[in-house]
Parts: sequence; structure tokens; C-alpha cells
Amino acid sequence: MRRELHLTAELLHAYSRRGNFHSDPDAAAGLGYRRLVAQGMQSAGPAYGLLLDAWGEEFLAHGELELIFVGLVSDGDTVVAVVGLDGEVDDGVDQGAATITVANSTTGVTAVVGSARRSIAG
Repeated sequence: MRRELHLTAELLHAYSRRGNFHSDPDAAAGLGYRRLVAQGMQSAGPAYGLLLDAWGEEFLAHGELELIFVGLVSDGDTVVAVVGLDGEVDDGVDQGAATITVANSTTGVTAVVGSARRSIAG
């Protein structure tokens, strides 16, 4: 499964609290960034949406999400989330598993890697 999101300065500003390098160009410049920096969870948002599409609301109650933020995403960049699903059954319990990769397609750098699991009694 795959989903894209173009992160504009307006989206970053709306997602973040005010006065930091996620929402304030002067604060970003003061830290040496040329543009606003997206929060990791905002970059991972398309992957989370794919998991909810695949596993539904049950994932909210019985899911685990492990993410590692490994690359920078700035305003104007586009992220592409890829989620690979792998269903398993362990001791009669449906264990859904997924691998997650979010790439910054603007820069070609991986931004987020991780995994997710759901556990629903069968």
C-alpha cells in the first residue's frame, strides 16, 4: 500500500505549536535550516492512515506502532509512505504485522522506518 503527502508551510504551521522550527521560519533559520522542519509524526501520518484503512478502528485499541525517524522533511517536500502487510496466526490469535517506510521523495532520503502490529482475538 502506498500514500503520498505534500507538506506545505501552511500544513506544518497548522500541525505544530507556535514559535519553533516547525512553524516559525525565523526559528528554523536560527537553527540553520533554510525551511520549516516537519514533525516526525506529521511525516509518518500517511503510513498511519494506511494502517487505519487496512485494519480499521480496532488498530487503535489493539495495535502497536514503532517508528524511527531517520531523515529530515521540510516544507515543500513530498513524503511517500509504503506499508507492507503480513498476516500471521499465533496461538489462535490473528497477529497482523506491517513494515513501514516513509521516503522524502523530494530529496530521495528515507525519513521514517518502522513496524506495526495488531492483535485481535480470533
